[in-house]
Amino acid sequence: MTLHRENDNYISKTESLKTKFSGRIGDAIGWGNLVGGILFGTYMLLDLQKTTFLEYPVPFAMILLGLLSLWVSKQRGSETVRPHVYLLNYMLFPLILLYFIEDAATTIWSLTFLYLLMAMALQSRKMLLYSFISSMVGLSILMVTAPEQLTVLLGIEDHIIRMILFSIAGIIGLIVLYSIKDKEKMLFHYIHKAEETAYLDPFLKIPNRFDFNLYVDHKLKSSQLLLWKLELNQFQSVYDVLGHKRTDELLLMVKQRLEAKMSGDTYLAKGEGSTFLGATSNFEAGELDSNLKQILRYLVAPYDLFGHDYQLNFNIGAALSGPDGDSSDELMRHAQFALDQAKLDGINQIVFSSDKLKSSTMNQVQISEALYQANLDSEFHVVYQPQIELKTNQIVGVEALIRWNHPQMGMISPGVFIDIAEKNGFIVPLGKWILEKACWEVQMLSDSIGRPLKLAVNVSFIQIRQDGFVEEVLQILKKIGFQPDRLEIELTERSLFENRPEDLAKIDALRTKGIRIAIDDFGTGYSSFGILAKVQVDKIKVPRDFIENVDSNQNSQRIVTTIASMADRFQLTCLAEGIERLEESNFLHQLICQEVQGYYYAKPAVINQVEKWLSNPREKIISTISSEAADPVPE
Repeated sequence: MTLHRENDNYISKTESLKTKFSGRIGDAIGWGNLVGGILFGTYMLLDLQKTTFLEYPVPFAMILLGLLSLWVSKQRGSETVRPHVYLLNYMLFPLILLYFIEDAATTIWSLTFLYLLMAMALQSRKMLLYSFISSMVGLSILMVTAPEQLTVLLGIEDHIIRMILFSIAGIIGLIVLYSIKDKEKMLFHYIHKAEETAYLDPFLKIPNRFDFNLYVDHKLKSSQLLLWKLELNQFQSVYDVLGHKRTDELLLMVKQRLEAKMSGDTYLAKGEGSTFLGATSNFEAGELDSNLKQILRYLVAPYDLFGHDYQLNFNIGAALSGPDGDSSDELMRHAQFALDQAKLDGINQIVFSSDKLKSSTMNQVQISEALYQANLDSEFHVVYQPQIELKTNQIVGVEALIRWNHPQMGMISPGVFIDIAEKNGFIVPLGKWILEKACWEVQMLSDSIGRPLKLAVNVSFIQIRQDGFVEEVLQILKKIGFQPDRLEIELTERSLFENRPEDLAKIDALRTKGIRIAIDDFGTGYSSFGILAKVQVDKIKVPRDFIENVDSNQNSQRIVTTIASMADRFQLTCLAEGIERLEESNFLHQLICQEVQGYYYAKPAVINQVEKWLSNPREKIISTISSEAADPVPE
């Protein structure tokens, strides 16, 4: 039983109830003796002729014991003293009987059952034994010393029967108490095991998250705490390689290393999965970072498991009580924010919660919540960036880009909310809305200008993984009347590289229906040749990273030239994006690069603006677009 739960579990609460009830019994005994002693003393003073010298101390003893019983019943931690004080009350019983032997001898014997009931109520075998002995002594005295004129009235045979019945009641009471105690011990044993299961990690034998939260809340009442969360990276991969048993053994070794390096004022617990939790008190603020770094260095050393060395890496997020919260819930939340940031920073990183981090994280949480509450038709709109064919200087297509104008937060950058939408799953309904909206607007534009216009739409790998993705795309095209060969789905190298074979099959299915596939930001992610070997595509897009200052940067020139040549060899369309200067445009004219887009030609604009650009004479399109395009929101 951990210290912080000694007053928060079934066993201790049961003992607390017993103590409370014992106090109430003490009040009853105390007030009974106090009032009885006063009345007894008053009666003795009024009946001086009957009173003997040896009987005077009895009422005083009753009053003193009454006061003592009342005092003890109110004291905490007096569980060992309290029964003995109550037992002294039983010892007075025979003396009280002696005085009232003539006046109430026929009925006073029933008081013995009150003592028996009190002992049973307190479940005290010792008190039951004392009450039985003192009561039997009193009854015996009552029977032996009764005046002759009362002997007939009492009935010796009846009195003996009463004593036998009382003896039987005492024995039964003792048996019942032993049975209750045995059952209680068994119950407490199983409850203790249940509490261990609820608050202890079954394999590592250290507290779990529930116990840890209780400890933190208990400790925060008197101490400042540093709460940290340590997570083993790529835990699922480790599990897949090692299996359940060996992974548990590995986590046990991690726990042992943690215990070896932690200070004595650190409380260690096991979190979910591969997470360990720590709460450190009595620390030096200036040594927090160095102490955690020392733990991290010790943890990343190779692990010898079943004759093999395993190299692990970790991340730590930490929060400090006070600045980061005053409850386990707040500290755990801020430590998780810090841990998430540590994982973004790389491996074996330590991040402490800060106001900037909290503000950024809370902003992401706020945006995540706002996404699901957003009205797609009123808050979101699609803008289009023209794609220019270099050979003809003509707009041959547009790329659809999403914009979000929140009623309270204003314009939110796609670079912010798209990433959040992918994490919380909102990208699925949002992506469907973008595709349907863009297809409808571009189809209306094509009908207006009298020639078909191509449309490029970005699709997340989250969308591809949804059941029925292919059918959903084809259904939208059919409903709007948009020809599949005019739709171009842009995918990142990451989405192509990470997708499962069944998801890559969906891409092939779309291409079979005539839909074109493009790789966005080609060359910035994984092995580009590996991507081209995995799936057939129609276009590759050269990112701004390689286009910037390509006219003067020889390395960029070599990269762009190589990509353009590779596209030509694979018979793919090559599009350069992010052109912002005339010099960059002139350099691209020298290459085998068919299409371009960027701020030099046009910023993203609403569909009506695109229609105006398309209505100009062909030879003036590029200059007109460059001068008129205006959109305050960057791509």
